[in-house]
Amino acid sequence: MNFFRNAHSTFDFIKPGPRLVFILVLLFSLSACSEVEELKKHVEKITKQSSHQAGGDPLKGFQTVKGWTERVPLPVIQAGDFRSKGLWNDPCVLKDKNGYVMYLTSSVGEPFKPPVVPFRAVSKDGKHWTLNPNKPLIDPTQTVFVSAETPNVVFFKGQYHMYFTGIYPPGKLPIMAIGHAVSKDGVNWKPDKMPILKSVADITAWNGYLVGEPGAVVHKGKVYLYFTAVGARPGGDPPQLQTIGLATSDDGRSFTNARSVFGQAEMYSPKKGFVGYSTPTAFLYKGKVHLVYDLAHFHKGRDPEWQQIGLHHAVSANGETGFVQDNKPLMTRNDYSWTSGEMLAPSVLMEGDKVNLWFSGHVTHGELAPLINRGFKGPEFGIGYASMTVDKLLANTGN
Repeated sequence: MNFFRNAHSTFDFIKPGPRLVFILVLLFSLSACSEVEELKKHVEKITKQSSHQAGGDPLKGFQTVKGWTERVPLPVIQAGDFRSKGLWNDPCVLKDKNGYVMYLTSSVGEPFKPPVVPFRAVSKDGKHWTLNPNKPLIDPTQTVFVSAETPNVVFFKGQYHMYFTGIYPPGKLPIMAIGHAVSKDGVNWKPDKMPILKSVADITAWNGYLVGEPGAVVHKGKVYLYFTAVGARPGGDPPQLQTIGLATSDDGRSFTNARSVFGQAEMYSPKKGFVGYSTPTAFLYKGKVHLVYDLAHFHKGRDPEWQQIGLHHAVSANGETGFVQDNKPLMTRNDYSWTSGEMLAPSVLMEGDKVNLWFSGHVTHGELAPLINRGFKGPEFGIGYASMTVDKLLANTGN
């Protein structure tokens, strides 16, 4: 845990990324524990303690969007698929002439520890996947980061652009920024050494503590790059203030005019522990910009304290102002048995009037023991899939 102070308050900040968010507590509390047996002991200890719903379920009383055409009950990509101890997360799905292409991440050494890097998988139906190629796409040692997480890819001006959350080495502030890489074919990537967007290093600002978790879309001949930004909440309860930011670029690399475009709706009150939004993904439908993002919640003393617990949708006519947020969440972690811990990192792909949704999730800390006992393999951690028709999605905003 990192501590930040200013003239007004002391803040305990839980890092809102990487996407393997529950790893954060393990990294801090188990910094000296690199063996699986030690991790098992930690999970057993957690199991005996209070559950992830410490302080009550913040989602109690929420009704989610109805009308899903398909909701696959277990992850379509599970922990241990493709490679030993693969912990798959952070989906970003595109479609080309051969089918679906997913950019996703996993740790590649010890489970839960850097480096976490992007991979590429392909599918004919969006539900059955294989790695292609069978190796990471980016080597973080070519950058100032130790991990490259939450890859988000668009095709713009003749090449692919990947935007990712770059994690700095431990002890660095800020702890993350937004990195960038380019590719001619979507397979072979060249990363920039330095970040293309970072915080302003003033925690009283909306983007003062960190920026990360990019979600891009090509709109009006530019790249619109949405991202999560964290600053200190006035009054400090809860300590984080997370909003959705936007920066735009004419060339895909140089971004200007970063600003906050919207924050948490009244239904997600800070009095209930909600701190804002995270991991936006952007898509276009009939000229409007739509965002799907996850709900960030904080409860001091819970394990972990900062969690992503559901998905929400908003739409804007111009992608810059006037975002209208739905009147209920798309779905929450309570909708699946395997997302009892967290639900996060959405990716949306439109096909005609069909809305395809991929997302990440995992069980609570106390339910991890079976996964670990299987050698970090199984449905307790992975990437899920659901779909609905666009009219069902738009029924909640009237857009």
